[in-house]
Amino acid sequence: MYIYLEGAGDKVKTVKEQLTKLRLLVSTKSVTRAGSTWAVYKTDNDPETISEKLDLLGKISSLTGKVSDVILHCPADFRTTEDAVEVSESLKKNKLNPMTVMADLHIPRKRNVLNHRLMYGTLTSPYPEIRVASINQVLSAMQLMREINCRQLGLWIPDGIDSPGEKNSVDMLFGILKGLRQIGMKIRKSENMLLGFRPFNPSFCATAVPDWGTASWLCRETDQSCKILLDTASMLPGESLESVTISLLHQKMLGRLVLSDNKLGMGAMPAGSLDAGTLFRLFLNLLMAEAAGLCSLEDTSIELRVDSRVGSTEENVLTAIENTEYALARASLVNLDELKAAQSKPDVTAANRILRDAFVTDVRPVVASWRKDNKLPEDPIAEL
Repeated sequence: MYIYLEGAGDKVKTVKEQLTKLRLLVSTKSVTRAGSTWAVYKTDNDPETISEKLDLLGKISSLTGKVSDVILHCPADFRTTEDAVEVSESLKKNKLNPMTVMADLHIPRKRNVLNHRLMYGTLTSPYPEIRVASINQVLSAMQLMREINCRQLGLWIPDGIDSPGEKNSVDMLFGILKGLRQIGMKIRKSENMLLGFRPFNPSFCATAVPDWGTASWLCRETDQSCKILLDTASMLPGESLESVTISLLHQKMLGRLVLSDNKLGMGAMPAGSLDAGTLFRLFLNLLMAEAAGLCSLEDTSIELRVDSRVGSTEENVLTAIENTEYALARASLVNLDELKAAQSKPDVTAANRILRDAFVTDVRPVVASWRKDNKLPEDPIAEL
């Protein structure tokens, strides 16, 4: 049974303050139709061009007051200077800010050096020309990033091995280290970089970057500005999202959190769809980290990743925003001093009841009130 927030003026004020500070981003891929192993079920309403994607993201931003910062992909969204001009005009029209350009190395192109041979890797490829072309692809994306007045490059290295004899781990790590150092030399002082890491997907025997510690080390070897892009869909079975997040905050290596819900290596449902408890605990830990001086919620970059195989792409993104706001609102209800006092006794039952009471509180009215205060639709999905 839900607990309702009534006569709790201070708590309502706190929730609204935290909702105002919440900074959310969305990638153009989140409004693109995703597929399964068998097919992509596109509809007539799905955006096709980059202008259509940015128009839709602009609409979502105006409905929610969030996600005005967007993430673009190269070469999927743009690959030439002429494309960059179109992107810049569309961003300006929709009042969007290009926060990150992702240099997608894993996309093969016919009649190009980066063709089907990418199946053997990028920076660790046995083909020298593939290794060189992969670095050049990142540098090309970096230049296009500057054309649209963006200052942050994102990179995920998809390398690994599917069978023991394919490559060896020594050469793989040497290859990544060498390639990242070459890329890092081209980052300007006004720019920064995010390095993504996935421990098991898509290579199933071994990945070139095996753990978060290695990922942090590679960031430091690339450039002093380089931080980790932590994707919640990339946690190993049994791994604690809260523990990894706090560890990276302690190391000052957390560049961005990417939130989604899924139980597979591929695909991403709106955050909080399958496990609202995990999202609640994540924001609770962020608020505790903020209280401890490890981070600031306002400065914490949070991306909502949605892969819409079924349903409406825009409604799925709005659901992700809504679920995230609800999770933060519930976490904001926890009195951190009371929680810490119960944990210090230790009174486990009292501590768990504090968390339970916050989690089962119906925060929908206060979130709707916050939207009304900010002249936004109280129900963005209904408004859409």
